Amino acid sequence: MRSPNSKIAAFFAVGTVFSAIACSGSDNGALPGATGGAPGAAGLSGTGGTVNTAGTVGTGGLVNNGGSSNTSSTSSVGGAGTGGTIAAAGGSPATGGSKATSGGSASTGGAAATGGTIANGGIAATGGSKLTGGTVSTGGTAATGGSKATGGAMSTTGGTKATGGTPATGGSAATGGTPAGGGGNTNLQALVKAMAPGWNLGNSFDGTPLVTSWGNPAPNQTLINAVKAAGFNSMRIPVSWTAHIGAAPNYTIDAAWMASVVQTAQWAVNAGLYAFVNTHHEADGNGGWVSFPSTAAAASVATEVTAVWTQIATAFKAFDSHLMLECFNEPNEAGGGNTAQAQADLNLYLTACVNAIRATGGANATRVVMIQPVGASPSQSGINAMLQASIISDPNLIVSIHTYYPTNFGLSTTPYAWGSSADYTNMANSITQLRGWLPNWGIVIGEWGSMGAQATANRAAHAQAYARDTTTAGMCPMWWDNGGSGSGSFAIFNRATGAQTQATIVSGIITGAQKGLATPNTYSTLANP
Repeated sequence: MRSPNSKIAAFFAVGTVFSAIACSGSDNGALPGATGGAPGAAGLSGTGGTVNTAGTVGTGGLVNNGGSSNTSSTSSVGGAGTGGTIAAAGGSPATGGSKATSGGSASTGGAAATGGTIANGGIAATGGSKLTGGTVSTGGTAATGGSKATGGAMSTTGGTKATGGTPATGGSAATGGTPAGGGGNTNLQALVKAMAPGWNLGNSFDGTPLVTSWGNPAPNQTLINAVKAAGFNSMRIPVSWTAHIGAAPNYTIDAAWMASVVQTAQWAVNAGLYAFVNTHHEADGNGGWVSFPSTAAAASVATEVTAVWTQIATAFKAFDSHLMLECFNEPNEAGGGNTAQAQADLNLYLTACVNAIRATGGANATRVVMIQPVGASPSQSGINAMLQASIISDPNLIVSIHTYYPTNFGLSTTPYAWGSSADYTNMANSITQLRGWLPNWGIVIGEWGSMGAQATANRAAHAQAYARDTTTAGMCPMWWDNGGSGSGSFAIFNRATGAQTQATIVSGIITGAQKGLATPNTYSTLANP
């Protein structure tokens, strides 16, 4: 997610969006013709989450590029359920001294709510089967075109790692020469399906300086258990680290902040969820330290990326393969724009991130890492640029794309009655187009959803259709939940109790995902949603 005032403008600034397949006559790199004008670029409000309504994309409008809403009204800070709540680690609030959120603080590594003591990164006490880091196939055959397999593909049941893989017969690169990497790993495609659907713990650890800075109560095991019980299979934990990183050259991360993130990830694994941890606001073009300067200056940024990711990876090294890492969120230069400089810098930073994780060894040598193009945008040029990164042949990479499709519904507080026959057709076309750009990759729709300003019935229908269309295409949709309530809220769970606040939307997501997984390549229609 981006900060409220830059999100929508940045979406449009990135450039290439889903093409004319969806409904307009525009080609790649141009926005569709709109009957309602361009989106207001002033963004979202801090409380209540309204978006300036300077206009909306025309009916059936196409997905813009990346981003999620930060907006949410203040949630009441309720008592912790079983398992307690995390203390608001990372220092004192902006005003008035230090503050722990209600429910008490969790000790480093803390105790699990339901069963067993949690080691720092240890084995889940309860919940789901454990994937033990995955098997690497012996030999690892090369992808079409003769790229050399780098250690083979990961599977989900124990075993041994091959020592390098065998080059394909002939060894010549396919036309274009793009390495297969994670795109040639069918086990990762199966893993992505197993993770569907997913849910974002948004506006918590991505707050600055506290986990409660966005107004949501601190996460607790009860909430996370409820997410799993509702039918979700994965959870993304967005984390902003900037306020908790020390000075050069060590860039030491505050131990209390790290412990709180580790504790929450452990709760997710305990509940039987797959979990992602990322660096969130560091690179989204809003003043974060992961900037996109000239190539020479970018080298010093990459040095810090290496230092920070080495620490994060080390903290999660003992976790099993339910825990995955995501390099960034919506990496982009200030003001957006899918420029050649942004693409080159991002590939440098992705390389630094992945290499830092791998260098820590242990389970991290083969742990799944999620990468993204500039802005995490559904942009063909951005995706193609990402595929040129030097680490792209790593066999344990998957890709994250943020959509909010269509943005005149997903990122707008101007009501739009989504659900026409054309809406369903355009949605399916947007997904098949994205799949065509990344034909063999594990794809996670890292953020999508709709705001409270839209009619609940339309939101539920849209949620079911999008969950079905993404999963039928072999993708994992991860709903963006920013907590709170009101017109700008994506919340579907009460953050204190775990109760569903939008039961029809939750039902739509779960039903859609079940249908999509059961019937591959069968997209939703008005007659058969």
